[in-house]
Amino acid sequence: MKKTARLLMILFFMALITGMQAQYQNTSGQKREGDVKKKELKKKKKKDYYPWFVGGMFGAGFSSISAYVQISPIIGYKITPAFHVGTRLTYIFNSFEVAPNQRENFHDYGASIFARYVFFKGLFGQVEYEALSYQYWDKSGRDWINSLFIGGGYYMNMGGRGFASIALMFNVLDNEYSPYTNPIIRIGFGVGF
Repeated sequence: MKKTARLLMILFFMALITGMQAQYQNTSGQKREGDVKKKELKKKKKKDYYPWFVGGMFGAGFSSISAYVQISPIIGYKITPAFHVGTRLTYIFNSFEVAPNQRENFHDYGASIFARYVFFKGLFGQVEYEALSYQYWDKSGRDWINSLFIGGGYYMNMGGRGFASIALMFNVLDNEYSPYTNPIIRIGFGVGF
């Protein structure tokens, strides 16, 4: 009987001590190590999120009778970590040999706006509207070409602020004067700030 009473008394004091520990509150004003780590992690996450980004792409193609160079810088904003909007400027230089030792050079330029949604681990869908000032092949003048690109790709973070993307786009407003051939493959790089 004494052993049972002693055992019950020990269990009672253990339960009492455990209960006291579970009800502990930090009233001293000192920060506990776990609270400090949580706040530091929260600050770090905020610091690692850069809503503005710049970047773009560069494309080129050369043959014995022609040359093609495209430069397209972009600037954008991440409305949410998954939804990005932005604008792209485009300059395209084309050079063709029309006769031996005679070349024709053409300059096309324009701008576009785009919206991109990252829906699963870097996979995204994108819609982009572009207006491009196009120089006619006979150099009789210029005209505006409208393009609507729809497609998707993969968006990958690289080293903190950097990113890379590859996309497969289709110009659904394709016409005979379009400088693009469907499908359009885009590879771009950028940095957030």
